[in-house]
Amino acid sequence: MKLTLPKLKLPAFRKTKVSLSVQITDRVLRILDLNEEKKPIFDVEVRWEGKSESEKLSILKTYVEKYNLKDRDVISCLPVNDGLLKFYKYPATMSQKDLKDAIDYAIRRELSMIKESTLYDYFVLQRDKGEKNIIVVSVFAREEAVNNLKKFIESAGMELKILDYEVTTIINYGLYNKIATPFSVLYIDYGYVLLVTYSPLNVAYFVTHWDYTEYLKTGDEQSLESFFAEIRNVLIINELTNIYIAGPILSEEELLTRVLENLPILGLLDIEGLKPNFFIPYTLSLRGMEG
Repeated sequence: MKLTLPKLKLPAFRKTKVSLSVQITDRVLRILDLNEEKKPIFDVEVRWEGKSESEKLSILKTYVEKYNLKDRDVISCLPVNDGLLKFYKYPATMSQKDLKDAIDYAIRRELSMIKESTLYDYFVLQRDKGEKNIIVVSVFAREEAVNNLKKFIESAGMELKILDYEVTTIINYGLYNKIATPFSVLYIDYGYVLLVTYSPLNVAYFVTHWDYTEYLKTGDEQSLESFFAEIRNVLIINELTNIYIAGPILSEEELLTRVLENLPILGLLDIEGLKPNFFIPYTLSLRGMEG
């Protein structure tokens, strides 16, 4: 199945297949490579919160050398806070010229409200015959964040070929695995929670910085109950159904049980042969191998 949400095109982007994914956040480094059968060759996770940029680069270089990754092409993604996803709906009766003009106008309007240099990409979603609307998804990203990530990866000896956005990466997992739409994914990583919802008529996301690793240290029940209440409110207000859960929290069995008892989760997005921590890198690698 062809994955059809936008990725940010780098200035030197060219169509290529990339199996090596690198996920970088302020808290963690994750590296994953898949073989032609889309099975893991190796995976790496390093918790590096509190490390300086030079220390982080040294860590990445260590693994580049260990796994002979020098000059390899990489697919990566911007963290949710370094980008912005927008959703537009237009009448299906619009001509191609009018649609392009409308999209260009919407993008110019968004850019006029952003005070820093910004990169963007957009995609017109495929629609079923007879649909009354054309759906367009746009991704905007801080140019500084893109350049910093590109420089960081290339300073370690690899080349960034494809750059995705964390929100669209999560949606792409559902599309690749043909999850019935509409669907929502509650992705819980170290230090933040990302709730993403997708349907043929809507794409939306919600971020909260609830820290489950901090909860594991403190056992703060008020923090946990506030988190449950916040997510339940979002689900109710937006009438979300078919909710799945993914991310490192799947390894925390006791806490995961609490989540399943308190939120209407339909299923777990667990990947056979991989730790749940590699949900994002795995989906990136699949995307990269699509070419």
